[in-house]
Amino acid sequence: MSSDDPSPAQPVRTGRSRIQDLAGAVLAGGEAEDLLDLLVRSARTDLGARTALLVMPVGPDRWGVELADGPDAAELLGRPIPAEGAAGLALHGADLEVLEEVHDLELGPTPSRALLGVIDAAEHGLGMLAVLRPEAEAPFTAADRERLDALAGLIALTLRAPTLGASIEIDDERGRIARDLHDLAIQELFAVGMELEALVDSLEAPGMTPSNARIRSSVATSVQGVENAVAQIRQIVQSLRRERSAATLTEQLRHEVGLATAGLGFVPAMRLPPHPAEMDAELPPEIAEDVVAVVRECLANAARHAHASAVAVSVSVFSEGVDRVVQVNVSDNGRGIDPAVERRSGLANISSRARRHSGWVDAISLEPGTMVSWRVTLPAV
Repeated sequence: MSSDDPSPAQPVRTGRSRIQDLAGAVLAGGEAEDLLDLLVRSARTDLGARTALLVMPVGPDRWGVELADGPDAAELLGRPIPAEGAAGLALHGADLEVLEEVHDLELGPTPSRALLGVIDAAEHGLGMLAVLRPEAEAPFTAADRERLDALAGLIALTLRAPTLGASIEIDDERGRIARDLHDLAIQELFAVGMELEALVDSLEAPGMTPSNARIRSSVATSVQGVENAVAQIRQIVQSLRRERSAATLTEQLRHEVGLATAGLGFVPAMRLPPHPAEMDAELPPEIAEDVVAVVRECLANAARHAHASAVAVSVSVFSEGVDRVVQVNVSDNGRGIDPAVERRSGLANISSRARRHSGWVDAISLEPGTMVSWRVTLPAV
């Protein structure tokens, strides 16, 4: 892709709604090439950059410019990333923190200020989204970093979308879940609602106050109905888990991040160990299941309560003395934990999952936002 625009794009003021629109376009599906063109072009215009580049692997330990937008696009398209440069070395070593600190791609004689966003595109490999400005122009800001990371996440989701399953299979699975919920749990809850409505009507009707026995019977019937519905929902969830049992931990984590996009309005950033397959093999199934559940719970809490514009998920496995430890950190830049709210069922669920493995969880206030840190020690081999 190239652009004939003869001059640098002027900054465009956009907000969270812009990212939500782009996320909606990605989730709606379509030709991957068209979506990638849209996202790269948006990176240039939204961040007021001269040029935007999508860099992806072009061979073993080699990366090049796959898409470009801006007046220099024709010159930069297909250009290899210097293997000896800072970006090339970081890509080769899968060192994501170093990569995000690179400010010059060393692609030409004209010095440019660069801002890089990491793209983890599963089997497509590790890449990056880069925007370039002439050094004489204003430096990139923290808000630019958040926007670029969100766009990089959408590109990763676009590249990974085919691996999540064919759309027909997804539609069939959604239909089965809908039928199960309607025929089992929803019908049970509908009956509970009718029972409680009849009880309320009898309580409100003048001169027709029901007996205590009638009230006890009605409430007992309703409680039993709710318990039946909960049991049926659990069976549906268990069946889904069994169907996804072949998925690796890495695949399940990426799936959760993809699902969370709709509720958040943007793609959460996710960092995994440099060699995720080693983590998949090392974690016992019961701990891997809890890691996925913790990430899911934290993302759901962020979508419901945080009002954040950026969320980052980090899962790491490391040695601590003679022990091996898995740690999950989920951070956001939202409004933080409200001290007036005493009941936090989400944190309670996460804490129980840590305690069953003799681990711990902590909620740390950030400026702005919150980080939930969950860690457990792996059993000795």
